[in-house]
Formats: sequence, C-alpha cells, structure tokens
Amino acid sequence: MEIKYVDGWPQPYRLPDAEPYWKALQSRQLTYQKCHACNDAVWPPHSLCPHCGAESLQWEQASGRGRVYSYSTVLRGPTAAWAEIAPYTVGFIEMEEGYYLFSQINAAAPEDIKIGAPVTLEFIERGEQILPIFSLTGS
Repeated sequence: MEIKYVDGWPQPYRLPDAEPYWKALQSRQLTYQKCHACNDAVWPPHSLCPHCGAESLQWEQASGRGRVYSYSTVLRGPTAAWAEIAPYTVGFIEMEEGYYLFSQINAAAPEDIKIGAPVTLEFIERGEQILPIFSLTGS
C-alpha cells in the first residue's frame, strides 16, 4: 500500500472499524469504543469486544485526560516534515477511561516529561488530518 502525503505529512491509514474515530477527530472530538456488555474500554477499534466477544460496542467521547504511561523522544524525524519538528516526544497515554492511546506529547523540554505525569488533550492539524496530541497539565 502506498503512503499518502499532504504538505509533507504522512496521512493515517484508516481501517473500516476506526472510521467513526477519524470522523470525530475532524470535529475535534476524541472518541473510543466501550463494550456495554462487560463495560470495558476498547482500543484500538474492533467489530467485537476483545474482552468478552460481545457485539455491543458503542462509540463514546473521551474526557481528554490521562497520564503518561511511557514515552520516547525522537531526535531525527523519519521524513522531512517530522525532521523539521525534531526533537519531539511520543508515547502511550493511559486515558482516564481505561485504554491506552499512542500520541505526541508536548512539553517545554523532553526532560520535563515523567511517567505518571497528568496530560490533557489538544488537537493539531497534520496535512488533511486533525490528530490528538497531549500536553502536560502541571498538576
């Protein structure tokens, strides 16, 4: 499959199960799936609940709050667009709703980021796509 680039930014490949997620991002809303049979958060999107096998997955809006679970600072970007903003930090955010989301983490300096640090949601446009990123909250 060929990667699509817009303004130098690689655009995400959209799996059919995740289409509601991408559509919500265009409205600057972060969503995830929740199983109404077992009450577990589901991420990444599925057709059936990976926890209990039920077909009762519903899309919910996330609070936009979480904590840094893990992170890594990228010193050399893999494409010209990413190289232009390097160094940048990416990592897994443990969302308040109980799932983990991989995203960019904004901080004044990479050394300001700590495991367990609280973060809040922001949005950034990369090419044609609006994406979730997180910033340290300081609390």
